[in-house]
Amino acid sequence: MQNFMVADLVQTTFAIIVFALFFLPSGYLLGLASNVFGFRTHSAAEKLLFSIALSFAATPILTVLLTRLSSYKVTLAVFLLFAAICAATVIRQFPLPGGFFSGIRSSTWVLVSMSLAWFVVVQFSLADMEIGHRLYVNYVAYDHSVRVPFVEAAARNGVPLLNPFFGLGKAPVLRYYYYWYVVCALPMQLFGLGAKACLNASVFWSGLGVASTIPLFLKYFLRETEHLRRKSVIGIALLTVTGLDLLPYSAIVMKFHLWPGDMEWWDSNQVSSWLGSLLWVPHHVASLTACMVGLLVLSTIDEQISFRQRAWAMALCGLAFASAVGLSVYVTFTFAVFAIFWALLVLLRREIRTFATYIAACALSLLLSGPYLFDLLSKPESVPGQAHRFVFFAIRDFPLAVEFLRNSGIHNGLLLGLLNVPILVIVYVIEFGFFFLIAALSFRRDARNWGSLSTQRRMAWTMFAVCLLTMSTMQSDATKTNDLGFRGMLVVQFVLLLWAVPVVHEVFFRRDAAAPASGSAMLVKLTLVVMIGLGVAGTAFQLVALRSYAPMADVGKLARSENFLGSTGFGERTYLLREGFSRLDRLTLPGASVQYNPASYEVIMNHLYSTRQAAVGDEDCGTAFGGDILRCRKAYPYVNAVFNSPDTVRDWNLDRFCDDFFVNVLVATDTDPIWQDPNSWVWTRPSLLSNSAMRATSCGSGVPTSTR
Repeated sequence: MQNFMVADLVQTTFAIIVFALFFLPSGYLLGLASNVFGFRTHSAAEKLLFSIALSFAATPILTVLLTRLSSYKVTLAVFLLFAAICAATVIRQFPLPGGFFSGIRSSTWVLVSMSLAWFVVVQFSLADMEIGHRLYVNYVAYDHSVRVPFVEAAARNGVPLLNPFFGLGKAPVLRYYYYWYVVCALPMQLFGLGAKACLNASVFWSGLGVASTIPLFLKYFLRETEHLRRKSVIGIALLTVTGLDLLPYSAIVMKFHLWPGDMEWWDSNQVSSWLGSLLWVPHHVASLTACMVGLLVLSTIDEQISFRQRAWAMALCGLAFASAVGLSVYVTFTFAVFAIFWALLVLLRREIRTFATYIAACALSLLLSGPYLFDLLSKPESVPGQAHRFVFFAIRDFPLAVEFLRNSGIHNGLLLGLLNVPILVIVYVIEFGFFFLIAALSFRRDARNWGSLSTQRRMAWTMFAVCLLTMSTMQSDATKTNDLGFRGMLVVQFVLLLWAVPVVHEVFFRRDAAAPASGSAMLVKLTLVVMIGLGVAGTAFQLVALRSYAPMADVGKLARSENFLGSTGFGERTYLLREGFSRLDRLTLPGASVQYNPASYEVIMNHLYSTRQAAVGDEDCGTAFGGDILRCRKAYPYVNAVFNSPDTVRDWNLDRFCDDFFVNVLVATDTDPIWQDPNSWVWTRPSLLSNSAMRATSCGSGVPTSTR
């Protein structure tokens, strides 16, 4: 019998190795060709950092455009050619492996050890935990149950992606940021790996991507060249530090005796930890990496550089921003607000050639993103009164505080709006924690010397101020949550992380015995220690809580989340569902449409483990990602009845129903009402497969299975 945890670990490890073909060669060759920042003369370690960073700028947009214009075969051939050229070049430079390894410094080995630790965290966080015949998912499966079908859709249909949750006829084009899923589909196409394993592996590489930019920014943006290697280790280590979220989360647990699935959920407009962002939404972090690579190159443009340097800067920025917008429109929108503001400042300073290069880079990114933006902006028929806005002006709020003020007798809208400002500052102190103190210390230092600050330092302050103001005064309701506020804040967090490095190094690593520490310096140091400790503890707790929530709730140690875990026996049922869908994958063709109960709480697990198109994926058919909501609402009652109204469907011609709704296979589970009727189609039709938790049957006149 297959061990699913071992299968996840093995496949994810292999996928991580395969991803090196796509996240190293393209960046390495770009670095050689452009010689950006003197790439050709750098050490092997620095070339590796540049190769990863530049690959995040180039690989997503190249993958999407090549696949869209041709096929995955052509895309894979191009990247394999890149890999061959890259390998030949590296072998020529380092012909003797022994000599290569002997030149590696201790700080590099520290970073390698940190990468291995990150590998372990990813593996044992995201692999399904198997205990006997029970299977437990990480709580991030709540989101991954949407992303895994997107990866499957990318591998199945190519570019543009089709909505895997809307199969009423031809599936509609995905109106969503999908570049990361196309990249995740590359190992699937090359070696037939599973979508879940490829998505898990992409989390590892997303972490490497953002980590690789930190040393590069310290050296070339902040000019922190002294003790650079130590500072690079500090900067990457600071990715483990989050805010003071553990304090309000603990207060909520003690007061209400509730255990929210994620530590971040105490604030409905969360500022996510780095670990949380990477585990939940690696594509947003990848978009941040692409934006920051573009910014790093952008910072080199001035009036004196040569035409060749200007042309390469324009090309690299265009690639980076084109990749970023398809990885996350929220992160890119936030960054674009800053970029527009900075470009106007450049124009006011009459730096015409620099401004022209900015415009050329913007034009190139728009040209490369044209097909995707056309898909993204396509509008289906909508329901009156349900228009969703991508962005609108609204002060970032904290609903618990607003509710407290209303219960205290304050109902005036204007007064509540004014009180939102001090409340927001308090929430920011908690959300940023250690990094809020870093912002205060940096402001105190730089405000006195603003005129002597470097262009890059002023650029960082402008980005911090503009993006923080944008995230504090703009929201989005394109989905059920304020994703713009969640994900756009990553830009602010990255600036704070960079500023934190020299502060931490100065406070904890400066050796100056001749200058005794003052009382205020000791107080600052003590405060930093406490906040770093709470930040690391919060990250560690979040890691453990996300992993252990399902098994702890299943044995009654925690209150269970009904919309996620459902009834008792979650672990056993998850094992049976994964086992059943794994068998169904082998019995059905990739183009088959598999329909499960769209109204069941188990729809999350169905999304996670079913690799086929669904006619109606949920109550709204996933129309937030593409499709006509009116058509979905007409079809939904019929599909819902097949699983939840045994008396209604007893006399239906089920094959005709399946033909009308483009369904090839019906899957019922023991939690569906139809399962309880011994005369229903579940028991009267021949089954493709069955176990104690699910049964699947062919339906309609299509050709869905390998046996038909």
